[in-house]
Amino acid sequence: MELAVASSSDECSADPPLLRPERPQEWSRDFSIQPEAVRLARLHARTRFTMMSWSGDQEDAVTVVAELMQNAVDHVGAEHSEGGLVLKLAVADDETLLIAVTDPSPTFPDFLTAITAQKRTGLARVRELGGETTWRPSDEGDKKTVQVLIKYPSPAVDFH
Repeated sequence: MELAVASSSDECSADPPLLRPERPQEWSRDFSIQPEAVRLARLHARTRFTMMSWSGDQEDAVTVVAELMQNAVDHVGAEHSEGGLVLKLAVADDETLLIAVTDPSPTFPDFLTAITAQKRTGLARVRELGGETTWRPSDEGDKKTVQVLIKYPSPAVDFH
């Protein structure tokens, strides 16, 4: 885990300096576009969120990773079984979490239908968990990236 020493205005304090997580932080990993990728991505994400000391709901974030990876395997894997997936996790200074999955298909038919569906899986589930979802094709036009931003604290959380 990367940590930085927090600056203190009282240099004479006998207390040890506070440690805080290094920000921003970023991590990525390649996966084959096989069903096993979903389980592996869950394990890696859970570990990385802990190592990054992300302050948000880590279980919800792991669920988002799993939903994005499952969608890629289910909807892209049949046409591009030899392709790969790239999972990227990044935490910004303000604790906003970016989860991105890049797959070997440049299109996303029915994106709006997928995020507004009345089901508890896929991108609809991601929306339910407070994720802001977008997608874009690569500059080369041979891949796409589906991204989810999760703000911390989540706007869905009521502290009153």
